[in-house]
Amino acid sequence: MKVFKNILMVIGGIVLFFIVLVVIIILVVSLTSKKMVCKSSEGNITLNYNNKTIVGYVATGSISYNLSGQKAYAEKVGIDTYLDEFAAWFKENTSGTCNR
Repeated sequence: MKVFKNILMVIGGIVLFFIVLVVIIILVVSLTSKKMVCKSSEGNITLNYNNKTIVGYVATGSISYNLSGQKAYAEKVGIDTYLDEFAAWFKENTSGTCNR
């Protein structure tokens, strides 16, 4: 019985370690990223970016986003050009607005 408790404690410690690690990674990315927030009646999207590319996003409503494809495009054209193009697309297709 004691061996079983020790195994459960080790497994619980490992699970807790990974949960804490994920939270730390999310916080670091969130705190070191810039954001562009786009809002519309159809849904909202927040793009997290650094000086080079898109590093993450959060979308609500009917807004969808292909992170890997958009990330590659942002790296190709440059992050400022990408954000300008995305804001123009968002305004035209959702009648919403974006703010950096």
